Amino acid sequence: MKIKILLGFLAFSILSCNDDVLDERLRSQPTLDEILSNEESMLNFVNGAYAGVQQDSWWQIVFYRQIMDMASDDCWAGNTEQPRPDIITIAHYNNVDVASPYFADFWNYNYRGITRCNVILQEIEATTVDEELKSRLIGETKFLRAFFYFQLVKNFGGVPIIMTFDELLSPEIITTERSSADEVYDLIEQDLEEAIELLPLKSEYGPADLGRATKGAAQGYLAKVYLFREKWAEAADMANNVILSNEYALEPNFDNVWNVENPNGVEVIFEIRYRTDDQNTGSTRFGGSYGVTTGSRADGGWNWSVPASYLEQAFLEEGDEIRLRNTIIKHGEPVYGDPDAPEFDAAPDRNKSGRINRKFYIPQAFRGAPHAWGNTPLNHIFMRYADLLLMYAEASYFSGNESEAIAKLQMVRDRVNLTTDTSLSGDALRDAIWKERRLELALEQHRIYDLRRQKVNGEPRINQVFGPQGSFVQYNLNENTDEFELTNLGEDQAKGSTFDPGIHLLWPIPTNEIILSQGVITQNPGY
Repeated sequence: MKIKILLGFLAFSILSCNDDVLDERLRSQPTLDEILSNEESMLNFVNGAYAGVQQDSWWQIVFYRQIMDMASDDCWAGNTEQPRPDIITIAHYNNVDVASPYFADFWNYNYRGITRCNVILQEIEATTVDEELKSRLIGETKFLRAFFYFQLVKNFGGVPIIMTFDELLSPEIITTERSSADEVYDLIEQDLEEAIELLPLKSEYGPADLGRATKGAAQGYLAKVYLFREKWAEAADMANNVILSNEYALEPNFDNVWNVENPNGVEVIFEIRYRTDDQNTGSTRFGGSYGVTTGSRADGGWNWSVPASYLEQAFLEEGDEIRLRNTIIKHGEPVYGDPDAPEFDAAPDRNKSGRINRKFYIPQAFRGAPHAWGNTPLNHIFMRYADLLLMYAEASYFSGNESEAIAKLQMVRDRVNLTTDTSLSGDALRDAIWKERRLELALEQHRIYDLRRQKVNGEPRINQVFGPQGSFVQYNLNENTDEFELTNLGEDQAKGSTFDPGIHLLWPIPTNEIILSQGVITQNPGY
């Protein structure tokens, strides 16, 4: 493990969440006891732990998540104007670079988040914080630590488990081996179970605290962890707890799910809030990046993680007009919901597919000045009620309750005016639920993990999508008639043909971690 992840994180946790401190000259280095000495400082420190969920700098956490969408069958890498083999090799499963800074940064920033959590959990009991607030902060911290470990285990498999700050300061830290994936999942489950007991409901937070972890968020993530572990009955029961809480509902209009004017909407279970200020005042901005990094290069964007025609075809085949127009913007067509963009320029000569992600698009009237990464006001949703309903449907199906699976599938489809065949059963019902997850959650950074965990006859579905005979590969090489993708060959049409199921179900452990551990931390097979 890298000791360097400690450097500066204590100061960052306080300074990043307390603007007033930035106006004061730093006269001395505070001790840990002083930093955590009162309610305000402890609250600020917990606020700092949330920073690890979604770093402001696009390349540390945010862009890694975009690359994961690029590595699915929903997207191309996209930008053909800037040759980036460091991105393409990951997105195409072609000689993946084990020393990639994207893997290293994602690993390090999740462990920074874990470190902050460990400090809080180790020190908070000794503070004079109000007991009710203390209990809530412990719940938030347990949730966050589980979140960070979940990010690590589903990308890398088993990772080193660090439970206290003292462990990280110990010389023995360098010899800490990888725990098994099951051991990491056991820790995640334990943290989430404890968080559930301590956290308030969403409705019990005031407006200023919306975005913090809630009981429903902890239950939702525990249901998802159970889903990953194929604990079907437990996943259904836990998801049902969220449903029965009546804290969440589907947005009546799908247009409002990813709407910059609808932060922390009724459908949101967990999201990270962003804030932007008028740049003419010189105030600091704490905005997002997705609207720029996924945007068109003709519209101030960077053209990364662009929707594939393969995804568009899935919407068209389903007759799913509502979600299609809210998911994909296509070159030459008007932008749905933005009257200031009647004929969109997706820069198809610089963009592999001539399409961009509508969910992250910022309408002209709501753009900051400048329209740049770190200055977009759209909150980022990590879990929403539709995801939860489809998790419940999937878990209900696999635990033998097909009627409940159909009922929740129908709820999601009713919103977008699609009929549901209520006679579905067996594999057809399973496949309908999986298809619905793809269409409902497209471009929201779920697809690759769904393809890895969902199995047909014991084989991960991603094995059917990629590889020489994979459905995505065969479509692009033999069936694709899309004018944009066949004209712009700056990105190889054979994306995914080099996928190897013996290697690519996990990503490589960052090389530096292996070197610094003197080989105690081992590499994943095939890398």
